[in-house]
Amino acid sequence: MKILSIISYIVGFILLIISCFTTAVATTWWIGGIAVVFLILGCIFQFNSTKNRSFINHRR
Repeated sequence: MKILSIISYIVGFILLIISCFTTAVATTWWIGGIAVVFLILGCIFQFNSTKNRSFINHRR
């Protein structure tokens, strides 16, 4: 999951930069929307990879 989060962040960042330099408004919105989806996926993958490692052992 950690590799997927890094890849999603990189793809989202690159798409966000590309969307800044496009001239057509519709293309900018589509590429920007896809970039945001990849950035959100990176957050989800990062959360899921750290959730598995952090647990609390309650002894009674």
